Amino acid sequence: MFSRILKKAIVFDAFPKVDAECQDRSPQGGLVTIIVSICLWFLIVSEFREYWYLNQKYEFIVDQSINHKLQINVDITVNTPCNYLTVDVIDVAGEGLHMTNELQKISTTFEVRSAQPLGDDNDSQLNVRQVVMAAISKDDPFSSNNDVPVFYSINIIIFFIIQIEDTHTACRIFGYLDVNRVTGNLHITALGHGYGYYHTAVEVMNFTHRIDEFSFGIHYPRLINPLDNSVEIAEANMEAFMYFLSVVPTTYIDNNNRVLLTNQYSVTDYSRVIDLGGRGVPGIFFKYDIEPISVRIAENGMGFITFLVRLSGLVGGIWVTAGFALKIANRIWSSLQKSISDNNGSTYFQKLSRE
Repeated sequence: MFSRILKKAIVFDAFPKVDAECQDRSPQGGLVTIIVSICLWFLIVSEFREYWYLNQKYEFIVDQSINHKLQINVDITVNTPCNYLTVDVIDVAGEGLHMTNELQKISTTFEVRSAQPLGDDNDSQLNVRQVVMAAISKDDPFSSNNDVPVFYSINIIIFFIIQIEDTHTACRIFGYLDVNRVTGNLHITALGHGYGYYHTAVEVMNFTHRIDEFSFGIHYPRLINPLDNSVEIAEANMEAFMYFLSVVPTTYIDNNNRVLLTNQYSVTDYSRVIDLGGRGVPGIFFKYDIEPISVRIAENGMGFITFLVRLSGLVGGIWVTAGFALKIANRIWSSLQKSISDNNGSTYFQKLSRE
């Protein structure tokens, strides 16, 4: 039964076979085959690269989210004892917030570690998939164990308490702040220099600082922000460090349709030494502005079926086109040869008739 159906299906065969004895091979055809094969190889490799690597599509839209609060994630080490530092926020609405008690402060020693001055790092930009994978990691956001040693002996504890004022001359400030989602200024200053009744001696102040984390929105520890792992060295006790930040709400969508809502920001910095009796407040100032435009970054990848269709069309189309072009070229060449031979034959017969 099946063999009968196959015999009847021969009528519909769109791929008729040609016997090898009937095939006419030519040097021109071999040369064209080699050239087409080399071109196909490069095109196939290009198709594989486009299938393997994902493209990123950027869209800029008006931010329509309605949020009254903005979370700021801070992890900064300042080379000034904790007792002399205060953290405050003032926004464009005129509301001033004393945030010293909202953050955790740990006495420590200042170390540069692997931090670099702002603008000296050459980190490559992450793609959408790397950003999303970094965001969903389960790292501990702010660990206070990095600067607090563990002691197992009472004598060591007593010795540590005695020596703490001599060794712990810096302060690590870290935690979360909920502020109004408007333009504002977060600043770290010394008591009596801008805020507070106690006046901090100039000799105690040193606003050399290392920023391990400064971000907006939900805290994703493994996401790298422009100010992360940066350090600034103060040239004088009375010095002001100012950072101007433009915050852009950002949505990442990877190829698996996983959505990540976060915030990017750009930053420019400026510092100046304040003379005694001159105008200005020494400290560290973060002046942030919320942009009304949000960015949507989506990964666009080619599906496997689409890849196969494009690859088949590429290979088949080039082979058919090359074969068609070769046939036309052979016919033109045959016609030229025939016309040349006809002209030569007619000239020969004309000479014979004259003789």
